[in-house]
Amino acid sequence: MGRSVKRSPEMLDVARLALEGKHSDLRLYLAKLVRKARKEDPEYAAQLEGLLKAQPSRSNGVLRRNQQQEPSLSVKEEPSLLREVSVSADQDLLMDQALEGQLQQILLERRCSEKLEEKGLKPTSSVIFQGPPGVGKSMSASWLARELALPLYVLDLTAVMSSLLGKSGSNLRSVLDFARSHPCVLFLDEIDAIAKRRSDESDVGELKRLVNILLQEIEDWPHKGLLIAATNHPELVDPALWRRFDMDVTFTLPSDDNVRKAITEFLGSDAHEFSHVLDFLVDSQRGESYSNIKRTINKLRKHKHIDPEGFESAVVNYLIPDAEGLSRQERISFAVKLVREFSFPKQRAAKLLGVSRDTIRKKIAEIQS
Repeated sequence: MGRSVKRSPEMLDVARLALEGKHSDLRLYLAKLVRKARKEDPEYAAQLEGLLKAQPSRSNGVLRRNQQQEPSLSVKEEPSLLREVSVSADQDLLMDQALEGQLQQILLERRCSEKLEEKGLKPTSSVIFQGPPGVGKSMSASWLARELALPLYVLDLTAVMSSLLGKSGSNLRSVLDFARSHPCVLFLDEIDAIAKRRSDESDVGELKRLVNILLQEIEDWPHKGLLIAATNHPELVDPALWRRFDMDVTFTLPSDDNVRKAITEFLGSDAHEFSHVLDFLVDSQRGESYSNIKRTINKLRKHKHIDPEGFESAVVNYLIPDAEGLSRQERISFAVKLVREFSFPKQRAAKLLGVSRDTIRKKIAEIQS
């Protein structure tokens, strides 16, 4: 096998890519040769893989979406599949205790990898994140990459599904070969994209090939790197695929405490400007995802700076879109809630809801009596 790999056309392809300066394409092709040699000539495959690991990629990303020059092998006609994502140096995660414990377990196993290997054990190398959109799955992948001091690559499986029929499998394998060739965190976003369409008879053959590729790769993913898959629809993921992951991490909507922390963090330098409506914001954002909370807070911050005089009215109108359509009794009840639960001054609550201050005072007295 060692001799056959060196012969034409492989050697010609390697020479051509090297001379043309197509570094990323050359690494992809060499990774393909590693896989080809792995079964029949493991020693040769290990040597070639060692060269790839010893020489990190010089490019800022592999198969980036904004790549100007078309790669000449494996993904010549398809959209880019793999992109490198910059990792924030000061990113903190908002997570509950159970989630933090699971993520810290991954880091702890890496720090104790030698001790585990002495007992025939390996640190976690593959993880599947499940949970609704906007709850921190992508941010957690980025955080783990930072903590592990590894580059982060993202593979969007919906892009794989849009590849030309018959080439999705080879494209996916080429990208996975690259990710295996040097330590990194590989994030497979929307892994359920494959499972969602398994009932589509026209694509079932291609889908089976993609699932089989993932089954093979996940089970034997090198523990020097980390493979993370994410799904918003865990019920759609093939059970055979699910069982291959070393760890299953569940993300949920933020608790009340984390809603408050998220709002405070997203307010940034404007936190003091919103202190008098903070409890109201927390109440209004209960049950929302982190991404939705951030979107709301950013909109309110912009309004605060653009129109400070009408800001409080905007808070009520934005967080309660149908406030003007409320009945008089509903407006009174809401004004009382602002005063009693969120410490709004009676005069301000009366103005925002269009009711008299005396009415609010009487209603509160009735409740307290």
